[in-house]
Formats: sequence, structure tokens, C-alpha cells
Amino acid sequence: MVRRTKEDAMETRAKLLDAAEYLFGKNGVSRTSMAQVAEQAGVTRGAIYHHFSNKQDLIESLMDRVRLPIDEMREQIAELDNYDALEEVRQRTIEFLTRIKTNDRVQALASILLHKCEYIDEVNPIKLRHVSGRNECIGDFEQLFHKAQRDGQLKNGIDSRMAVIGLFSMVDGLIYNWLLDSDYFDLVDYGEKAITIYLDGLNQSSN
Repeated sequence: MVRRTKEDAMETRAKLLDAAEYLFGKNGVSRTSMAQVAEQAGVTRGAIYHHFSNKQDLIESLMDRVRLPIDEMREQIAELDNYDALEEVRQRTIEFLTRIKTNDRVQALASILLHKCEYIDEVNPIKLRHVSGRNECIGDFEQLFHKAQRDGQLKNGIDSRMAVIGLFSMVDGLIYNWLLDSDYFDLVDYGEKAITIYLDGLNQSSN
């Protein structure tokens, strides 16, 4: 009986997250109420507040249930004794674009954060969580560029922070524009070519 109750609670929570993902993506975060999420999920208002205290809690839970490639990158890099830092940057960035394109949940979350989340007072804590995650990701990639610099891969005058900010600006722009119209260009194909050109431009050994 206890196990069934726990399973029911987990199922209700999943329904609420799915409903929030759908409504946030359709109407925007600020225009979606907790009551609307509960109605979409087919549960009572009391049920939603049992699982989530507010919309910030919902968004954070949506982010927590999506395992991003950056998490896997940390684990894989930690297991390597020696590696090509620029090649790791290239592969991990392409993996991220592939995940955006092929994983519905990752794509939906990206669309909400980039297009449907108005950073007004009501949802400003979500912005802080988003910025914190971005900065953490930048820090991880900056370490890869540090290694590339130490290994003599980067051209003179290019520091690791400059390299990573340029990369993130390009990738964010690709994702933002692809989400506007996914039929206009192929995110992975164009992204892979753009990333390769960018990294070749930084590489000391490229002509």
C-alpha cells in the first residue's frame, strides 16, 4: 500500500511537470498560473502545491530532470589521463546541439528558457538559476581551453575566457535561431561546421 502511494505521488509529479512544460512552452512562464498547470495535469490545486511551492520550483524541477551533456562531460573527462582539449570542446558542443535537436525534453526546456521565460520580478529567481548554470558550464569549458593553451594549441593572443565566450555566443545564437524555425537550417549539420571553423581559427596548427 505504501509503495503504491509513493508510485502514485511520483506519477502525479511527473504529470505536473509535463503539464508545466507544455503550458510554459505554449503561453510563457509569466502567463501560466499554478492553477492552469494543475488543470492541465488533471489534478487539484492542493495536489500541485503538495509537490511544488511555486513556478520557480516547477522550472527548477524541469531543469533537474534533464541531464545535460555537460554533466556527462565532467565524468568522462575525469576518467581520461591525456586528451586533445580542442577536440573535446568540439565533440561536447556538437553533442549538446544533438541533444537539443533530438531530445524533446531538452528542446522544450531550451525553448522555454530562451523564448518563453520573461525575466520579470515574478520569475527573476529562474534567471538567477539559469545564469548560475551557464556560468558553471562556461567554467568547465574554460578549463578545457586552459589545457589547450598549456598544450600550445591556441594561437598567441587568445586566452581561454575569450575563446569560451566566443564559442558560447555562437552556440546560443544557433540554438536561439533554430528554435524560431527548425526547418530553416539543420542545427547539428550547420552547428558542427560552424564549430569546426571557429575552433580551427583558434588552433595554432591550422593554416
